Amino acid sequence: MKILSPVPEQQLRRRLGIPDDAQHVLIFTESSHWDPNWLRTSEEYYAGFVRSNLSEALKELEYNHRRIYSIECIFFLRLYWDRNPSEQEKIRDLVNSGRLRLTGSGVTTADTLLPDAEAILRDLLIGQEWLRRNGMEQEPNLAYFADSFGCTPTLPSLLNAAGFDRTSITRVDGMSFMGCDLESSRNFPRKGSSAERLLTRERSLDFIWRDRNDAQVLCHWNAFTYGQGDMLAYVGISRVYLARLAVSLRTERHIAHRIKKYMAQLSPCSLTPYMLCPIGFDFVEPIPHLVSLLDRYNQKYYPTTGIWTVNAGLDDYLSLIECHKEILPVLNLDPNPYWTGFYTARPMLKKRCRKLVDNLLLAEKLSFLPRNSGAERTISSDLDEAWWTAVVSNHHDFITGTSPDRVVEEEQGPWLDRAAEIADEFIAGMVSNLPETDKEAVDSESLSWTRENDRIRIKTSHYHIELDENAGGGIVNLQSRDRRIELLKGISNDLVSYRDSGGLWRMGLEFAGGIWKESMPASSQAVTMQVLGNGSDLELISTVVLDGETFRRRMWFSNNTPIIHCSVEGKAAEGHSITVRFLTDIDASKLSMDTPGGIVERPPKRIYDPTFWPLHHFAHLVDDQTGSGIAILQPMPGAISYRRDGQIELVAMRNATKEKVFGLIGIPGNPAGGHEREQYDYEFSLVFTESGDWQENCIHRMAGNVPSAIQHPRVDSIVTVDSPDVKVSAVKPASRGDGIIIRLTAPIRPKTGIVVSIAHLEVDGASLCDARERDLEPLEVQDGRVHLIMKGTVATIRLSIISQ
Repeated sequence: MKILSPVPEQQLRRRLGIPDDAQHVLIFTESSHWDPNWLRTSEEYYAGFVRSNLSEALKELEYNHRRIYSIECIFFLRLYWDRNPSEQEKIRDLVNSGRLRLTGSGVTTADTLLPDAEAILRDLLIGQEWLRRNGMEQEPNLAYFADSFGCTPTLPSLLNAAGFDRTSITRVDGMSFMGCDLESSRNFPRKGSSAERLLTRERSLDFIWRDRNDAQVLCHWNAFTYGQGDMLAYVGISRVYLARLAVSLRTERHIAHRIKKYMAQLSPCSLTPYMLCPIGFDFVEPIPHLVSLLDRYNQKYYPTTGIWTVNAGLDDYLSLIECHKEILPVLNLDPNPYWTGFYTARPMLKKRCRKLVDNLLLAEKLSFLPRNSGAERTISSDLDEAWWTAVVSNHHDFITGTSPDRVVEEEQGPWLDRAAEIADEFIAGMVSNLPETDKEAVDSESLSWTRENDRIRIKTSHYHIELDENAGGGIVNLQSRDRRIELLKGISNDLVSYRDSGGLWRMGLEFAGGIWKESMPASSQAVTMQVLGNGSDLELISTVVLDGETFRRRMWFSNNTPIIHCSVEGKAAEGHSITVRFLTDIDASKLSMDTPGGIVERPPKRIYDPTFWPLHHFAHLVDDQTGSGIAILQPMPGAISYRRDGQIELVAMRNATKEKVFGLIGIPGNPAGGHEREQYDYEFSLVFTESGDWQENCIHRMAGNVPSAIQHPRVDSIVTVDSPDVKVSAVKPASRGDGIIIRLTAPIRPKTGIVVSIAHLEVDGASLCDARERDLEPLEVQDGRVHLIMKGTVATIRLSIISQ
């Protein structure tokens, strides 16, 4: 018999109507899952499903005051609110009474691998502020990621920074998901995966997720999908609109049979008396009179089965689990790679999403410069529409590129265009008020190069490089200038085309019957390289044709930096993906990479061969024996694979149109197809390190100085920090309360206190707050400087300013 915890647990049980003697409690949580614009536009989804679903949910909540229904994000709630003013008072009352429950404060259920951290935090803030402005008082401490395709391993750091201490996720590496794999379920969970660890080693779907920054959240994993209980009162296959094959069946016997099945799945993975059965696949309507069905089951079957059923919120479930947290496993989880194709699908769309956020952040900072005095008072309203679009683009079917062509071209693209126009117009007005900034001249010796027998040899102050025009312009030799040690082996910076039967979500190497086969490398053909010299800098330009598509390649070498900058411009042939390949002597047991919320270390291989990991801004590989290393830097989302034989591949671009087994059979769980219609300029940089890790070599700082990074030199003077490892991510007017909000981020939690200085403004006081701008504690201010000890990788400060 499991012993219950003291009074708090008893109080929770009694509030939910759970008998004191119930040893097995099955909690049904019913939630919306309304993607803003996945396979259809938001207007089509609203008219076809959301309007009726939410209206039905409101009726059910009115019918039975014990009924709980949850909404996973704010996007469609706002749309319904705006278009149904007669329902606003009812919605407000239901939200404030806790019966219409929010499973997060986000405008969307975001992808957390591709957007920058600030975009994710703004998502959580903007949704919370919409609720608050409209008189809804819920401030969830739960953030639910029902359908994101993996999560950043530092999600606890991001959630803690925004005031959340619990979460629930579904898609983790190595799990089986209905309709997504045309192979036996006995092949799952995959060996060495997070799913295998939770199901077979820990035997728990509930755990404490503690990341390497020591941030932690209570987490539940929906191992049997986020719609496990959808068919409770139905027979058939599914209630999902894509393939709805379901007939209502509400008999006592049928309900009892379903509950027995759910218990058989869940009880082997439960360490507590409580099991969660989520209801709420995409756009399914509420189950009519759900509470009555469960009451009937309890009355008839509880005395014999010992199973008590209840409708409650996901937050209620986690509160009950929290009473037993001392027996839960504590895991440093990296729930990736789930799928990997979406890391680089529709790269132009990703670039537009990220650039929009960068420009909005720049606009906010510019408004605080003295010559733009007064602009900060209106900037929030001026940029409100653009910020809404920016955070909507975080959605796990938006920035991921997993919507079909029609939705991208009719809705997502135009939304981004309009938001970009707003941001660009604002920036233009702010910059026009500023004097031009003189560029500092850098004195250095001229770079030398020669061409002989189709080989180009370059000597910089850092490297000796040799490129071969007969090998596609690839690097055939690269040595450090001082030590004369070869840093690459074989032909490197080679452009390689692969036949890829994957699609928007997955690469062909990820599923049974998929195709991932090298088609042709650039090194198999000769090119002519154009060399443009400019004193200490050199640019090399060449073109190559792969599978009928032309690619323009550029490389920049300089005496002023050890960083080698590269770009590839073009479009992959349909049904193909393009990688950039480097051959090294590095034998590394891990990749150190940044990710939204901090740093993660990953193995060369997990599940897939090769394993492509999401490359956020940098990846650093260090040889386990020699200590020498190589770092890859990128301004935009990408993917990287590394094999222990030293081969590194970067995904430059993909045009894999739809997942197909053997190139013929579609996969039901990946129904959307898409084509890459635009040329894309893929940018990356590399730098070699002699010894030390990413931190000792300041790789994280180099990643912010790639050529295309959006910068304006004067904005860096507004707020400064005495630690070069702490970045001022945002400077903005407060959305909640008064003053100015400053967001600080760091790759790891600083070991010592930091000092924040603010130019042009007289600081009267400061406080630490969370990313939802809720004050936590006062901060010390001395001589206008704020003293702070960062408790994680993200800190938010509110400044009180003396009026000028």
